[in-house]
Amino acid sequence: MADKAEKRNVYISLHKLYVREGIEYADPATGEAKSFNMATLPRGTVIDGKDVSGYQFSPLYVNPSRFKGEDWRDIPLLADREVWLQKSVLDPEGNPVIGEDGRRQRDTIVVTPQQIKDAIAESRRAWLAEHSRDDRGLADRAQQARHASEAASKEAPERPLSRDAARG
Repeated sequence: MADKAEKRNVYISLHKLYVREGIEYADPATGEAKSFNMATLPRGTVIDGKDVSGYQFSPLYVNPSRFKGEDWRDIPLLADREVWLQKSVLDPEGNPVIGEDGRRQRDTIVVTPQQIKDAIAESRRAWLAEHSRDDRGLADRAQQARHASEAASKEAPERPLSRDAARG
């Protein structure tokens, strides 16, 4: 019974834009077609004071989210296993740095799944706080949007004729 408590999963929810599923490759040893998944941490994700935005890891399973909707993915990770986050090292011009062995150099950080989950949650809280600072009510914002739309339509030049009218 103690084993079950130790092997619990940590679920990380990411938008589908941050998750690539079923990336196919040929196994170099057997030539067999295999696939893997890749998840990228969103902008603003900080773990132990280090910005890990853009770091990637390869989860074994990726499932459609049961609670957040079809555009979200749930990634189950074993709580007692470390996750290796990797990111390519880039030179000042933005090109990948190639090592002596001819491969790209990678910056690797080893973290726990709970650290990833907490960092993503904090990043979302910060984003929501930054984007919800508008103290105006919904009616005021809608009225301002209407005024802006009317002003834009008055200043815009007349629309050209449609293609059918131009041919006819």
